[in-house]
Amino acid sequence: MAPGVSILAAAMPSTDKADVPDGKKPSAFAIKSGTSMACPHVAGAAAFVKSAHPGWSPSMIRSALMTTATTRNNLGQPVASNTGAVATGHDMGAGEISPLRALSPGLVFDTTAKDYLNFLCYYGYKAKLVRMVSGDAGFACPRGAPSPDLIATGINYPSISVPRLAAGKAVTVSRTAMNVGPSNATYTATVEAPAGLSLKVLPERLVFSRRWTTAAYEVSFGSAGASKGYAYGAVTWSDGAHSVRTPFAVNVV
Repeated sequence: MAPGVSILAAAMPSTDKADVPDGKKPSAFAIKSGTSMACPHVAGAAAFVKSAHPGWSPSMIRSALMTTATTRNNLGQPVASNTGAVATGHDMGAGEISPLRALSPGLVFDTTAKDYLNFLCYYGYKAKLVRMVSGDAGFACPRGAPSPDLIATGINYPSISVPRLAAGKAVTVSRTAMNVGPSNATYTATVEAPAGLSLKVLPERLVFSRRWTTAAYEVSFGSAGASKGYAYGAVTWSDGAHSVRTPFAVNVV
């Protein structure tokens, strides 16, 4: 959920006098930098959201952090990769998290235990083994499993990954959003897509009469001359007060 490179974190200052330059006093502060520092940062953000919404599941909290993340830096420019190029979804995931915005995401994508069991089926595990792991004697793998194409698309996740999109063919992904904002809310979809990648969202509007209600939609991808390789973009739902961004990565073959 939280990849990170060169993430800074506070640390206890060193007490070793050899670490202090000659003529200088020991510092009262210290930092460490590393990939693993992303984990405690996001764990703290998740705990912050949980304190405001104790009834939310872990996947709802993850969704709130992902869909409210920003893809622009503090200067208003697109987040860059370490090469200086504009970062893609594979560089930065959903973007840089904002715990404050995550307190009021508007919509969330609740990933259930069944989603993860289906994931194991799509990956190639037999239904008998999944039943043993889950303890659910009545579980059956979904139709079409195993399937490398459905591993990432068949889960109600706040992002979309399409591992193979061939020319002249379409891939349709379904998602179900839950309203955690005000009642009588209407969300409209906008699309960010690179040239050559066709994308259609049905329906284009989601209407929620009450809080905690859900609405399903489909996103269909097609190649209309897109370059081979991964293409990146996002579907964003907005009611005027909330912006719910779900990034996607589509591999054109």
